[in-house]
Amino acid sequence: MRFWLIAIWNSIPSSWAIVSLPFVVLIAVFIGWFFFGGLFIEKPDLRQIQYAAELERLLPEAEKGNKFAQYQIGVIYRDGLAGNKNLSISARWFDRAAKQGHPPAQYALGRAYALGEGVAQNFGRASELYRTAAGFGRHAPSEYALGQLYFQGKGVLQDFKQALNWYQRAALRNHAGAQAVMGSMYAKGWGIDQNLEEAYVWYSLAAAQPRKVARFGLDLDLTETLAEIKSKLNRLQLKNATKKIKRLRKKIRL
Repeated sequence: MRFWLIAIWNSIPSSWAIVSLPFVVLIAVFIGWFFFGGLFIEKPDLRQIQYAAELERLLPEAEKGNKFAQYQIGVIYRDGLAGNKNLSISARWFDRAAKQGHPPAQYALGRAYALGEGVAQNFGRASELYRTAAGFGRHAPSEYALGQLYFQGKGVLQDFKQALNWYQRAALRNHAGAQAVMGSMYAKGWGIDQNLEEAYVWYSLAAAQPRKVARFGLDLDLTETLAEIKSKLNRLQLKNATKKIKRLRKKIRL
């Protein structure tokens, strides 16, 4: 571009040089912006714009006490969906919805306490919120989270039997993470008698949802693990396990 601009400049009579200079500069700037300007201008995030509009729509309803709107606002602020992430504001909205008996909000607030996001970390408070959502709302993520606290002994006394109890509740609601953890507990005898037949059952159910299992960071290759356990089962055990898997699939409607 520089060479043809020089050629144009040289073709202009010297008497017009001073007069033409501003126009040449203006043309060069325009051409440069036309070809390269888009590389440096950040395009608007349409998703953020949509969530900002959604936030504006939800706020009046939330202020009136709508727990569903309060929860959604909490999610928007927690995840920064409108471009304005604020964990403290998020926790306050979750708290308002949780006090009205909204299980997902109770779980979200419990998770905030467990992670110390927007509130001071408090595993005891997290366990209370999970228990409320699990007990009254039959909320699978809360059941799983409560199982985790019992397994790790955070906010509650460590109790593998209680952990298994809550994992099983979540697993029967088709919670893939709970199914995988139950498989591991039976396979390794964590707090219970080792039972490879049961391990095979729960691992098999979890294996039907590999992407969901992966979200929980369990560092578990279900295909390899199932093959290993299967090789240790006799025909009768494998037959019984297969029957139980079929019954459970009907029960939880996989």
